[in-house]
Amino acid sequence: MFNKIKREWLLLAAFVALALPPLRQFLEQSMVTHMLVQIPILAIIGWMIGKSLPANWKNKIASWNQWGITGMALAIVIMTYWMLPRALDAAISEWYFELIKFITIFIMGMSLSLSWPLLHPIAQGVFKLEFWATFMRLGWLYLDLPDRLCANYLLSDQRILGQLLLLGGSAWAIAWVFRIMFGTKIINT
Repeated sequence: MFNKIKREWLLLAAFVALALPPLRQFLEQSMVTHMLVQIPILAIIGWMIGKSLPANWKNKIASWNQWGITGMALAIVIMTYWMLPRALDAAISEWYFELIKFITIFIMGMSLSLSWPLLHPIAQGVFKLEFWATFMRLGWLYLDLPDRLCANYLLSDQRILGQLLLLGGSAWAIAWVFRIMFGTKIINT
């Protein structure tokens, strides 16, 4: 019990640290760290808090989130919105969009943790494939477009992000191939 409470306080401290200006501004000064560090960490914190919710809360949510469909739909809507370059610009320019970003991405992580185990394995595979395809599409888009998509970031930042998204998507695909062909689990996807 004490370890669980301690972990929740550590997660809350990490969330607050990400929200405070020094770390927040450091992570948001680059498109790469904004999209590949800050946003995933916020989602992971939400995921971990969702996992540690009391069983009676999970039971109350379960009737609303039958088979995990509602929670996954919510997570997809939030994820899709924060992939828009205009949304990233607004989060940097306007404090209330920043606040909305922190809240919604946290909620996205919680909804993923509560919904993912309820999904049928085939649905999980479809979502994994779509997440991978999104990585590849965005990577190609950010790398290939000659114009900046985000007003607050340089074109070089956009291209580096595109390369990293393509690299991450390729590594994910290779891990899947190894798992399918050889039964080797390189990463837990």
